Amino acid sequence: MLKIAFLGGLGDFGKNMTVFDQDGRLLVVDCGSMFPEADFPGIDLVFPDFTYLQDKAGRVEGLVLTHGHEDHLGAAPFLLRQFPMPVYGGPVTLGILGRKLEELEVTAPAQVTLQAGVTYDLGPFALEAIPVTHSIPDAFSLLIRTADATVLHTGDFKLDQTPLDGRLTHYHRFQEAGARGVTALLIDSTNVELEGMVGSEVRVRGTLERYIASQTGKLFITLFSSNLMRVQSILDLAAAHGKRVAFFGRSLVQNVKVGQETGYLRMPPGVEVGVEEVPDLPRSEVIVIASGSQAEPFAALNRLVFDESRHLYIEEGDLLIFSARIIPGNEKRVARVINQVYRNGGQAVTPREDRVHVSGHAAQEEIKLLASWVRPRYYVPIHGEYRQLKGNAALAKEMGYPDENTLVCDTGHCLHFEAGELVGREEVPTGSQLIDGDTADAVDRVVVRDRRHLSQDGVVVPIVVINRQTGRMESAPEIISRGYPYLEGANGTVEEVRADLVAMVRSLPQEEIRDDSIVKAKVKSTVKKTLKRNDAKIPLIIPVVMEI
Repeated sequence: MLKIAFLGGLGDFGKNMTVFDQDGRLLVVDCGSMFPEADFPGIDLVFPDFTYLQDKAGRVEGLVLTHGHEDHLGAAPFLLRQFPMPVYGGPVTLGILGRKLEELEVTAPAQVTLQAGVTYDLGPFALEAIPVTHSIPDAFSLLIRTADATVLHTGDFKLDQTPLDGRLTHYHRFQEAGARGVTALLIDSTNVELEGMVGSEVRVRGTLERYIASQTGKLFITLFSSNLMRVQSILDLAAAHGKRVAFFGRSLVQNVKVGQETGYLRMPPGVEVGVEEVPDLPRSEVIVIASGSQAEPFAALNRLVFDESRHLYIEEGDLLIFSARIIPGNEKRVARVINQVYRNGGQAVTPREDRVHVSGHAAQEEIKLLASWVRPRYYVPIHGEYRQLKGNAALAKEMGYPDENTLVCDTGHCLHFEAGELVGREEVPTGSQLIDGDTADAVDRVVVRDRRHLSQDGVVVPIVVINRQTGRMESAPEIISRGYPYLEGANGTVEEVRADLVAMVRSLPQEEIRDDSIVKAKVKSTVKKTLKRNDAKIPLIIPVVMEI
């Protein structure tokens, strides 16, 4: 039996992860991260829960990465730290992963560079990587054959007829796979709401050239740090128009190095300058490419817009181009950055105003075209929020797929196939791990809940000192508060809290006064009752009991 378990990427944008299980042997496809929600204080990354793999660690054949975007490999170092396994991917993908492994001090596993037209035998899985066009080099769809099913996982794709790197989608391999028979097509749903076909990167290049040629102040361009083809366009245009380019942002600088090392990025002579050289150059010659296009706190874009960089700043006459899609949920942060650009005297252009970005994901006609080549028995929308998955299912219905053969799943769902037939479904353990960037370790949801409570309502720390022998308080309770205004001023609430604590301790029997956990619980409940009686908001309460 072949089981396909979706551990991420369905119902949310990001943290894509799928596990194939053929008779107890496993193959993992992608292991991505996503941006945290605004109400996850102190959290830098969110990625899939690996509980499903916990008792299967010794039976995993490997991790296959479709491409190098964060939503497909951002969590891979954490997976490999916990479950060492071979990794398969393109040169750029493995280069990006390698730098992440170094940064997190994770031992690099065996790595295999995928090549088109080669079949890799991984236990019960026969794997073939099919090149596709996307917004990063070395993107692949995956054809996975087992004894029970043939599955085509599209990864992220679009059908660009004029890619800047000349690397076309291998259309013929999709057609040949379809002719041999495909059980299930797992197909990208990201852009299913967009009619027609997405534009080519060539059109964006033309728009960028117009701005590069005409800009008299400094030109700042923010994009996804992995969009190496667009970086190449900017470098080539800069060389053609006598401009200089500085890179700002750690992930961008690292990815540029990976691009150069793998031969996917060519640096024109004399174009690159360091950020420290920018203040000494004529403003009309300066182009700064910055990461942080989603206005993430502490990212490069935020730092330069809010004057937190030593050498880079936006002033009168400068222009900032958002050459990236604004991911849903980040609109407020991006709007704040744009407003600050105008406060600084600059201007901003986003994809709403001009064609400064084109998606790397297929629109409706491209989805239909690929499906017509593959002609699968089962159509499985992946990669998207639930409305995109349902929209892709509606598209399948237009193409003639019956409802029973269109499988709309969610994260945590698992499909069962035998002899090319869907024979069952189940739910598997799933969820999200929350990562604090300071520790690079998972953070318990209780900690996040307390952080959220603290940020919204403040904290009160009641300190009680008790003599264990006499059972009496040695001094009046001390009340410390931060970010909690209800104990300040002359309303007497703080004295009321103290009085109630004294009365509570006096009422405790000797056997309870000797139990630290009971005293803490009583202190907490007493403070809460007093505050409620005064119609005060309830803060995070951290009781401290000291014994002498």
